[in-house]
Amino acid sequence: MKKFITVFFVIIMVLSFSVSVFAADIPKSPAKTTAYPAGPVQKAERGFSNLAFGWTEIPKRIVDKSKETNPIQGLFLGLFQGTCKAFARTVSGAADLVTFPLGGYDKPAVLPDMPAAK
Repeated sequence: MKKFITVFFVIIMVLSFSVSVFAADIPKSPAKTTAYPAGPVQKAERGFSNLAFGWTEIPKRIVDKSKETNPIQGLFLGLFQGTCKAFARTVSGAADLVTFPLGGYDKPAVLPDMPAAK
């Protein structure tokens, strides 16, 4: 009986690995590869996150510019670019939050869609 259970579990494991390998080879449908979710709930969610976390663009840009250039230049250039992007993201978030029942669900005003994405 113990040998039967061992053989049974080995067969189950082999089959589960083969199914996952097969699933990895299936190409995605072009219709399901949209970059942004479409719908009023997702638009409200995007608006809230942009409104709440738009300020995170400032330290993010400072760090990014400091890595590209020297820290002093990164501080001033990143502060300027981060403030501009944070303002745009916050205003876009407020607009998305106010107008989420209306159309235009698949076109975010500020790219990337979320503040932490790059």
